[in-house]
Amino acid sequence: MVSADIVFRHGKVVTVDHDFSIAQAIAVQGERILAVGTDAEIESLIGPKTRVIDLAGRTVVPGLHDSHIHTMGGASDELAVSLADAKSMKDVQAAFAARVAQTPAGDWVLGGSGWHESQLVEGRLPVRQELDAVTPNNPVFLRRGGHVGVANSAALALAGITKDTPDPKGGVIVRDPTTGEPTGVLVERSAFTLVAKHIPAATRDDRIKGLKLFIAKLNSKGVTATLEPGLTLDEIAAYMELWRSGGMTTRVRVLQKVNGLEDVTAMSSVLAPNFGDDWLRVGGFKFLSDGGIEAAYMSEHYRVVEGEQNDPNFVGKLIVPAGGLEELGQMFMVAAERGWQVQAHAVGDATITAIVDLMEETDRKFPLRDLRWTIMHIFLPTAASLEKIKRMGLYTTVQDHPVKLGYNMIRYWGEERAARSIPVKTIISMGIPTGGGTDAPVVDWNPFESLWWMTTRRVFAQGTIRVLGPEEAITRPEALRLYTMGSAANAFMEDRIGSLEPRKYADLAVLSADYLTVPDDDLRDIRSLLTMVGGKIVHEAGI
Repeated sequence: MVSADIVFRHGKVVTVDHDFSIAQAIAVQGERILAVGTDAEIESLIGPKTRVIDLAGRTVVPGLHDSHIHTMGGASDELAVSLADAKSMKDVQAAFAARVAQTPAGDWVLGGSGWHESQLVEGRLPVRQELDAVTPNNPVFLRRGGHVGVANSAALALAGITKDTPDPKGGVIVRDPTTGEPTGVLVERSAFTLVAKHIPAATRDDRIKGLKLFIAKLNSKGVTATLEPGLTLDEIAAYMELWRSGGMTTRVRVLQKVNGLEDVTAMSSVLAPNFGDDWLRVGGFKFLSDGGIEAAYMSEHYRVVEGEQNDPNFVGKLIVPAGGLEELGQMFMVAAERGWQVQAHAVGDATITAIVDLMEETDRKFPLRDLRWTIMHIFLPTAASLEKIKRMGLYTTVQDHPVKLGYNMIRYWGEERAARSIPVKTIISMGIPTGGGTDAPVVDWNPFESLWWMTTRRVFAQGTIRVLGPEEAITRPEALRLYTMGSAANAFMEDRIGSLEPRKYADLAVLSADYLTVPDDDLRDIRSLLTMVGGKIVHEAGI
């Protein structure tokens, strides 16, 4: 007689199967789900060695799958100065002062990226003089998300950045409008790399230490799978060591970071597409096509934001390789011909149009539908771009950037563009396959904050909560499906994870509250009482 290793019963099992059916119990044997059904149906699978977990009415969902999260960035933040709880510039200074007190003079002090200026009463980034006041003897570099950094005077000096330094291609050195001196704020990678390239590289041991800490946090919120959108070979090596040692507690799909045709040609010559196993897989390429909120490439001008964005003719930055759009098209052709998935970061409407049009050219020669090419972020797509995405069978992934970045979206883009950003309801109503996620540590890593935003369109703005684009809100079942089956399909794993059905991997989370019925105000606070990946309990707290 077959018996289960673990049985969960007396609960509310949200299967996210085709019918979104609700069960009472679930039986696990080895790595996989043995059966799902009523308590009575599962009773016969309980043997003398079966661990029986009484859910006492608690809700079970499939393991959450973040389809776009910089886990390696979160790992770095675990070892950096955290501003997650900062409410004012004084708090920012106090956090750096505390770290400097433990740091030898001359050594770098790094700030974590998981925060945003909207949480500060001042509503702005610090400038170098404010960092200098508490870090006079150390170079400092503070990341904010993935597209903005702030350096103190010592760091600017090491990088040789002065009032006479021209803006690098694709980036902005923010300057005082009166003196022309750099404020310390650097927008986009080409600008902050001028400083970052002087920072000693993290060791593999540090990366692994940070990964273990950050992934444990993800497990505590029920996350069991992630996509890493763009890693270097050194960063992939840290994951490989974690995999080799049996330390993986999330399933990870890695995209290799590519900047030009040479990268795609070289990297696609070494590994076969989707190389790896269901714990760690190198699954494709990521290309960064434009900026974030402060420099996404638009068809219409940005608003002037005094002291931050002073150019009335600014339309953002389209990021292309040295050979321009022609080289990017060649990159796409090589990747498609060799069977690789490509995911492109595209925020502004003009960027999305350019990228989708290049993908359309590629699709004519090498059909992309089965490769599941993806437009990541997709803030401001035109109707024409969405129609092309639908026709080609492209995917999209959406994240909750507006929760923390909506404040800047309104300031830089204006209310109308901010409100229609990331039109999730429009996208899924067209039948475009879509995965959910966070883009942490650009914004918070909490999956339930992302689910809260998808279903309410609520955002933070200087201590208040407001609604931005309510017509694009979706239902809770729709949002959960994006965060499970939608993300699994984007990772080519919908036959193995994403729903609680027999023969799929036993990846699940027992929640502290009922996701489907808890009041909106409490949705962000849901946590996992027990998280299981492949039949192994990787987090347990109070069940």
